[in-house]
Amino acid sequence: MSQQKNWRHCKDCGLLFFGGGDSGRCAETAKPHDGTGSKNYSLHYNKPDYGQNKWKWCKKCSIIQYEPSKGHCLILGDADHTSEGSGDYSIGQKKNPEAPGTESGWHWCKKCAGLWKSQGSNRCSYGGTHVSDGSGDYALDVVDDKTDEGTEFFIVSELGDFVLDASNATTAGSVVYLWPYHGGENQRWRINSKGEIVSVKSGLVVEVKGGVTSGHGLILNPSNGSDAQKFRTHKDGTIRTEKGDLVLDVAGAKTANGTEVLAYTINGNKNQKWRLVSRWH
Repeated sequence: MSQQKNWRHCKDCGLLFFGGGDSGRCAETAKPHDGTGSKNYSLHYNKPDYGQNKWKWCKKCSIIQYEPSKGHCLILGDADHTSEGSGDYSIGQKKNPEAPGTESGWHWCKKCAGLWKSQGSNRCSYGGTHVSDGSGDYALDVVDDKTDEGTEFFIVSELGDFVLDASNATTAGSVVYLWPYHGGENQRWRINSKGEIVSVKSGLVVEVKGGVTSGHGLILNPSNGSDAQKFRTHKDGTIRTEKGDLVLDVAGAKTANGTEVLAYTINGNKNQKWRLVSRWH
């Protein structure tokens, strides 16, 4: 089942927003949403048989919003939210008793169409406070930030059944490239709280060779805390460098065994889109 973590609860307006990129804007502070003290929530996406679907990420204000409601986006003024680039998220209702690892008490706001839980001023972008008349009691999956660092992933290219691989994963300086899936440890990765992509086989981390520059390839090296080893997953399917906002790119969009993976300027093409999959389909 596809899930995306790093959704956060804004401490000022109470809305759920995506904390893995641009944090949008809060109606209370007119600044980016602030997830200080928030749990890490995980949303199901592209799974229409789970819960209620048609929840979308707004690329402007960064909240999750129920698209059929045509809610109000703070950044776009009187205009509706814009869902360009969003997956189709599904959110479940509270179960009785509440399922382990979930948190209920979330509601749809009939004015802004966002998902909120009482916090701070509960200010709505449409004016006043959030109003949940007619809403169900929604429950979100909660991810343990520390435990989640142990989760192993295959990093799968949208070009097909090809994954991030390093055949000599135990050797510093080894090249990271694209290879057909076979399930070996050299194709398994963890992402830790520092933003490092860590090889399960060796503990070495992915690094942009020679520093964060567009067109540079990826290698494995011991962790050293440099910007060249820090990445973040983004809601549009890209994996970005923390500094410079470059993305992991399959060189030339080729699928030949051993095709180099680069850090490159974003262009929106499929060779820059990835999925983190804990179990192979």
